[in-house]
Amino acid sequence: MDEKKQQKKLSLGILLIVIAATLSSLGQLAWKFGADGTGNYAIGLYIIGLIAAGAGMFFMMAGFRYGEVSILQPMMSLGFALSIVLGAVFLNESITWYKLLGTGFIVAGSVLLGIEGNEGTG
Repeated sequence: MDEKKQQKKLSLGILLIVIAATLSSLGQLAWKFGADGTGNYAIGLYIIGLIAAGAGMFFMMAGFRYGEVSILQPMMSLGFALSIVLGAVFLNESITWYKLLGTGFIVAGSVLLGIEGNEGTG
């Protein structure tokens, strides 16, 4: 397979993994809201969370078709970074310097893996 096709495949894999990480984080946010709720409201949020997390797993499995697992799986950690943002926006959780530093490492690592994946296609 030529280099451009391989890079397009990897880019699609990365996109699918980012979607998977986002859906997983949204599912976990729904579970958090469900844990803080009661009755049918909580059950509904648990079901929404299950659907979002399940869809995230589907996108992750689909993404694995387009790249190496050693490149794509660690990119699921972008969901941790998104969770910090979602926690701050929807749950009024604080964003500390430690959280920012840790999130910066996660994002930097994902970027480095993406670069490694693109260099490895040649």
